[in-house]
Amino acid sequence: MNNLEASKTAAKLSSGDIATNATHQHAIDTLGFDYASIDVVFEPVAAAGTNSSVAVALKLQQGDTTSSYADVDGYVGGTDFTVPTPADTTSTSVVRFNVDMRGKKRYLNVYATPNVASPVVSVARLGKPEEAPVAASAAGVNVFVSG
Repeated sequence: MNNLEASKTAAKLSSGDIATNATHQHAIDTLGFDYASIDVVFEPVAAAGTNSSVAVALKLQQGDTTSSYADVDGYVGGTDFTVPTPADTTSTSVVRFNVDMRGKKRYLNVYATPNVASPVVSVARLGKPEEAPVAASAAGVNVFVSG
């Protein structure tokens, strides 16, 4: 079996534009998985204001529950990494968080506030499972298609 076939997907699409004073948050339950790779995707936009990056806040948080989170060391934009600047008004910007879950809390939370009101998408691929998902629903998808 391909390692990617033994993974689980958790995705969240904002229901519309996330305002510059609002935040896209995506709680991810990592129970049973030792690794997470999370892509945060920002719509193509022009840089605005004094902050020319795609987000005024971008970080990964962790918690024992989904009601209380703390920042994960090494995953705070502007402190631990540089949040990208839009390449142009036609290219999406993607930030990937690769996380070894050993020693981390059960829940991860993507916290993203865009610099310009726009949709934000986050997609997590959970890998290195204790037990590989055998049904599409256990893998967090509607349908398995393999070749």
